[in-house]
Amino acid sequence: MVKNNLMKNLTYLLFFVVILFAAACVKEKASVKPKVVNVTATATLPGKWKVVGNMISSGGPMYFVAASGTDYVSFNTDGTLVGSAFPDYKLYTIKDTVTLKMTSVDETTYENYFYKIKHDTLTLGLAGPNICIEGCAVVLVKQ
Repeated sequence: MVKNNLMKNLTYLLFFVVILFAAACVKEKASVKPKVVNVTATATLPGKWKVVGNMISSGGPMYFVAASGTDYVSFNTDGTLVGSAFPDYKLYTIKDTVTLKMTSVDETTYENYFYKIKHDTLTLGLAGPNICIEGCAVVLVKQ
């Protein structure tokens, strides 16, 4: 009898926990028009940014490798991307204060990036679905 009551109580507890987790899940709303906001007082994301290098790691601390090309990206105020730095993506949306999402025109391909702007330098790193295990980031300077 005690074992039955224990099993019954555990079943109710498990059911309650599952319901609690299900209630905590929130589906991301699809936005029709990307939202662009100013990031810091000293620099804003909209504008042209030139790729100056990459932060990479092969298991140790990250280190800077200078770029040899002339790749750039322009974050337009209407949420569009132009340039050679991210050729697969044509739209962007700022998700929060540290994450932006780049998507293809048909929105079938996307990547989240963490971003940080310090003075005239923008650092973008993969934040999902693709990630760098050892760490990686693209470093850009505002033009």
